[in-house]
Amino acid sequence: MNPHFSRGLYSMPLFLLLTVIAAPAQAAVDKPNIVILYADDMGIGDLSCYGAPDIRTPNLDALASAGVKFTSYYSAAPVCSPSRAALLTGRYPIRAGVPSNVSSEPGQKGMPAEQMTLAELVRPAGYTTGLVGKWHLGTSSDCVPNAQGFDSFFGHHAGCIDFWSHMFYYGGGVPHHDLFRNGTEIFEYGKNMTDLIGREASAFIDQHKADPFFLFVPFNAPHYPLQAPDRFVEPYAKLKKQRRDYVAMVAHLDDVIGRIMTALTRAKLQEKTAVFFASDNGPSVEARTGYGGGSAGPYRGFKFGLFEGGIRMPMIASFPGRFPAGQSRDQTAIAMDLFATVAELTGATIPEGHRIDGQSLLPILENNTGHGRDVIFYQFGKQKAVRQGDFKLVVNVRHEESRPPSALAATMPTPKTVGQDEVFLFNLATDPSESRNLADADPGRFAELMAAHDEWARDVSSR
Repeated sequence: MNPHFSRGLYSMPLFLLLTVIAAPAQAAVDKPNIVILYADDMGIGDLSCYGAPDIRTPNLDALASAGVKFTSYYSAAPVCSPSRAALLTGRYPIRAGVPSNVSSEPGQKGMPAEQMTLAELVRPAGYTTGLVGKWHLGTSSDCVPNAQGFDSFFGHHAGCIDFWSHMFYYGGGVPHHDLFRNGTEIFEYGKNMTDLIGREASAFIDQHKADPFFLFVPFNAPHYPLQAPDRFVEPYAKLKKQRRDYVAMVAHLDDVIGRIMTALTRAKLQEKTAVFFASDNGPSVEARTGYGGGSAGPYRGFKFGLFEGGIRMPMIASFPGRFPAGQSRDQTAIAMDLFATVAELTGATIPEGHRIDGQSLLPILENNTGHGRDVIFYQFGKQKAVRQGDFKLVVNVRHEESRPPSALAATMPTPKTVGQDEVFLFNLATDPSESRNLADADPGRFAELMAAHDEWARDVSSR
């Protein structure tokens, strides 16, 4: 022992000595584990705890019963890559450098390397970081998960893969195999990808249970191709094929989430771990998913569009002993808020001058004292949207009306045309299905929200 250090200890009062000795152990206890479970192309109407009448999701229902369920949580974009970039960086997709989906071809750039991810945020605070599942934020060496703060990675870089062969063959590019452990390609042909995600996430928990960890589990389910094992298809045999195949994917996802939660319980970490579940965007009506078997519940729209069905998502947060059980929150929240929430939970430091667009959800989660977001913005191609309070402006929305989500979304409201733009204004409090256009009836609010979006667009584009 260093003699100077030794003399300092011996001359120190007893209560201070005990404080110094106990500090590292106490710090470890005070650092909760963080697990983020992320579904792919799953609508808010696809969980029984959110009112789905034809599907059983017992494990996600249990998570909601043990925690807090949000009813006005939004993804940051209606497609995969920008939604994930926003969640991982706490920034609007444009500010994060990912305004739209990135290429799934090998060697392609994606989210810029200089962006700070959640993994890079918490690692200096003593966290081991892991990602198990889908990346879809770039395939070049400087964009992959291990280059973006994750100590370990198991999964695929592309936007989707065949669940059994792990091949990417969508989008007109050259088909290629896409399953990796860190930088090494691995082959597990014939094993369903959702099961592999459950296996690897559980193994990560078992391996790192002694130290604080951050685990991001972005599934590729229920994204196409719809390839759930037969045991998940059979219980829904009476449903129409389109819905049956999709629901089976969600049931499989729920089953694997149950396995991950069991791993936390087995490791005696359930009261030391904050678990978040959300979806990246609304259900798809693409041909490759059978023109849509997912449900946006009472909301209009689907993936790719800025109607509520494309961006209003399920979100559940559970942390026994810290978050209350069995409660709902109707405050407006958005994916970027998880960055600030995790920072506060872990005690991680956001560097001075590093700008994020999220705000911590802890006041809302813990005691329902926060009022949520005053306003949220969207820019996706030519589409724009603003939600401020109960009112929502939507410009040039992509119409996906071939599969209306419910009887509430009856007919397409007449758009107001401004120049080359189609414009809609809705009051979500009285019209959650976005069926009555108020743009002509309330020109003052329409002009106010348009001006707010223009100001935001200038700011966010400046990075």
